[in-house]
Amino acid sequence: MSEPTSPLTFAAALRAEIDAVVARYEAMARAHEETLSAIRAREAEALGKELAAACVERDGLRVEAGAQKVEIATLRAEVEALTRELDATRGRAEALEGAAREAGETARALSEQFAAEERFVTACAGLEGSLLGEALKSALGREITANPATYAALKGRGLENIVTSTFKERGRSVVQAPLLERERAAIPGIAAAAGCELLTPTPGTRYAATAMDKASSVSQPAEEGNVVECLIPGARRGGTEGALVLPRVVVATG
Repeated sequence: MSEPTSPLTFAAALRAEIDAVVARYEAMARAHEETLSAIRAREAEALGKELAAACVERDGLRVEAGAQKVEIATLRAEVEALTRELDATRGRAEALEGAAREAGETARALSEQFAAEERFVTACAGLEGSLLGEALKSALGREITANPATYAALKGRGLENIVTSTFKERGRSVVQAPLLERERAAIPGIAAAAGCELLTPTPGTRYAATAMDKASSVSQPAEEGNVVECLIPGARRGGTEGALVLPRVVVATG
């Protein structure tokens, strides 16, 4: 039979057991605290990294936003410059349109003013190298070409005067050098452009010194005193009776 435990021994044992339990709980509390601290540290580190990344992203977005603002400002400046340039271009276009209209009106006015001279030059086309072409050139003092200077010279000289001088000059050589076919074909248009009518006596017409210029004569007793041939027509102002230049004719003699 065991000896009864003394109260002191039981109390000591109980205290020792209580201390052991307290020590275990304290150890568990410390371990829990250490675990929590480690978790907090890891979470804080992760949060710090996330915060740093967020800060970097925020700074990047700020830089990008700044660049976008600069780009927008640049684009706005370009748009404003283009708008000003467009307005200036429109102004120049309107000015050019106005100048073109004025030039067109001037050209039409000049065309109307020199319409007869243009027709005259057209009628003279194809006479290069002919005696009639040379007579025209001599009468005007320049080549008969389609340009404003020629039209102005014709206007200043007067188409009637040109026709008169030309017909007289060509008439001087018409006996030795009869009219070429192209010369004969051009004469009606030249006279018409100058507002003149041709005087062309037909064969058999009675010769009249006041109305014709005898260039030569041939012996044809049956036709004595009559026109045999008109070598070059004369001309008169349209609607009048007096001749600017007499036709040169061949007259029959007995």
